[in-house]
Amino acid sequence: MKLYLVRHAQSKRNAKQKSEEDAELSEIGEEQAKRLGKYFHKVNLDKVYCSTLKRAKTTLDKIKPYIKEVPIIYTSKIVEHKLGIYGKNGKDEWGAYVKGAEKEGVPFHLFKPKYGDSLLETYKRAGNFYKSLLKKHINDKILVVGHGIFLLYLILNSLSLDLSEGKYYQLSNASISTLNIEKGEVKEFHINDYNHLIKEGMKK
Repeated sequence: MKLYLVRHAQSKRNAKQKSEEDAELSEIGEEQAKRLGKYFHKVNLDKVYCSTLKRAKTTLDKIKPYIKEVPIIYTSKIVEHKLGIYGKNGKDEWGAYVKGAEKEGVPFHLFKPKYGDSLLETYKRAGNFYKSLLKKHINDKILVVGHGIFLLYLILNSLSLDLSEGKYYQLSNASISTLNIEKGEVKEFHINDYNHLIKEGMKK
């Protein structure tokens, strides 16, 4: 199996613009998504999985013209980590999230905010989704359009890395990470590639 993991293009929330919790793409994000589509024009995909959140769905909408007749599944199983009360005021309040964990006296990764999930829960959810892909798509090429934390945790699961490794790197908007998997093991990987964004700009 070959996995193509795409973090959605830049959202208004990523750009620090006023937005709802389920944010739309920014103007930059719209262009990034178009450039993603051109990358996948030459990839023969077997199936696409996409988050049900707007920023992921809109990113896929820009890719769709280049991947005609590929089955698409929209699923809430791959939505982003839920910040709960720390994601309700038009921005992601990670500083307050950390203070909330400290106030409750629990490790950061185990802190479960009101209406949200702990990072450990998201890590396990990503692992379960990865395992389901291994069972269903042994020899397929699969595109997953999702979110930064969730996809990073999927990558960590695939490489048998602990959740704590996630603090050392992150996935950029509109980046592509690829995993080549044989007999349930990752044989080759490329993480957080955005050369496609640069190459499309060079064509102008």
